[in-house]
Amino acid sequence: MTNLVIYYTRTNNTKLVAQTIKEEIGADLLEIKDKKNRSGPIGYLMGAIDAFRGKTTDINYEDVDLKAYDTIFLGTPVWAAKPAPAIMEFIKENDFDGLQVITFATMGSTGGKSTVQAMNNLIINKDGNVKKSFSIAVSGNDIKELTIDSLRKE
Repeated sequence: MTNLVIYYTRTNNTKLVAQTIKEEIGADLLEIKDKKNRSGPIGYLMGAIDAFRGKTTDINYEDVDLKAYDTIFLGTPVWAAKPAPAIMEFIKENDFDGLQVITFATMGSTGGKSTVQAMNNLIINKDGNVKKSFSIAVSGNDIKELTIDSLRKE
């Protein structure tokens, strides 16, 4: 079984989850890069405003054939109870017809359910099959342990 973990990260929490998935199940990694500068407090604030408004952004990533994978994991941080604009743009740019997808979100406190649901809705509208979703609260928690637990849950 071949797996691909696609993620966008700003503070490396989502990257840590993606790397843990890779280590646990064996997967390739693909990082989505936002062309906008989202660093620092102003970058975060502007990103949260864009996410809240449902805006997307210009992104960079290595070209990949999604159909070559059995399962696609898609991960994002939670911004204003929404997915980051970069991951939403990735979903909009790609064909998910017939793909098996697992979505995940990392968050400081709340908003995980609405974030993965927004991703799921867009994937389903593009004829993808969302097999599972999970979110991980990163504040004061062992991210690796929570990721492993989430992968094992049905």
